[in-house]
Amino acid sequence: MNNLNRAANISLEEAAKFLLSKDRILILSHANPDGDTFGCSYGLCGALQKLGKSVKIACADPLPANFFHLKEAVREQDFEEETVVSVDIADKSLLGGLEKLYGDKVDLAIDHHLSHVPFARLRYVDDEAAACCEIVYDLIKLLGAEIDKNIAQCVYTGIATDTGCFKYANTTRLTHIKAGELMNYGFDCGELNYRLFDMKSRARIKLEQFMLAHLDFFAEGKGAIVALNKELLNNVDSEDINGISALPRMIEGVDVGIVLKEKEDCWKASMRSLKADVQKICKKFGGGGHLNAAGCSFKNMTAEEITEKIKAAVCRELGSETAEQ
Repeated sequence: MNNLNRAANISLEEAAKFLLSKDRILILSHANPDGDTFGCSYGLCGALQKLGKSVKIACADPLPANFFHLKEAVREQDFEEETVVSVDIADKSLLGGLEKLYGDKVDLAIDHHLSHVPFARLRYVDDEAAACCEIVYDLIKLLGAEIDKNIAQCVYTGIATDTGCFKYANTTRLTHIKAGELMNYGFDCGELNYRLFDMKSRARIKLEQFMLAHLDFFAEGKGAIVALNKELLNNVDSEDINGISALPRMIEGVDVGIVLKEKEDCWKASMRSLKADVQKICKKFGGGGHLNAAGCSFKNMTAEEITEKIKAAVCRELGSETAEQ
């Protein structure tokens, strides 16, 4: 591990030079992984392997089935790493089960979260990027690595999923330009988008039915919240939960949608909004994220207690005088 000052901000060009100077690299994805963190990991891993480097990926949770196509970009390698890189990780606690092992050993953090808490020795953070994969795409080009169809679809996966297939407010002109460039590499964009956004298992449909039946509307209908307990979540696969936090916000009139998920030792709240600053709300509870997508955790509280706290905070942000529908 290098001995550079912790949390030193560097340019993307400097990040590329740093990676080019290393040969045995471990790339970390965050726990409860999404398309962006895995798109970054597999895309960057594939690019660095093309440069002759030994590179592998680690995550506290397995790769969901709907992201299996990402594996086509990399070769499995076994070696002892000398350099640790994190992608799309705003806080070392998001490493989950890998935090104790790697939380204080990250050499370079590449991220796009406004709420990024410094934990690496070097970091490049661009909170204006719609997805961390936008940054990784630029980084791969700076590395001079050959981009093939498989690497391109990894990076596209991250950009598409973090923008809700280009529907979310974080989508920019540059987002579309980069996605368009990636499509030039020949992967089946229509098939990939179907797999990422439209294809749903029966278990996922049943989960959505439950959520819609149990949504609690508040703040004059501008807020909607639902709690999913462990018993319910244990009956579905991880890929069936991916992206579920966006469902409440899809309802007409709802600005802020919240999904509570019960974990072994806490409840995790995922907030999505059209206009409200949910990162600001989550920050009050020790969390963070982006303007329109953020999260936080609660321990030693019931779902009912958490719901009331969140309702009050959302009402203050929305300027609503009542937590009722």
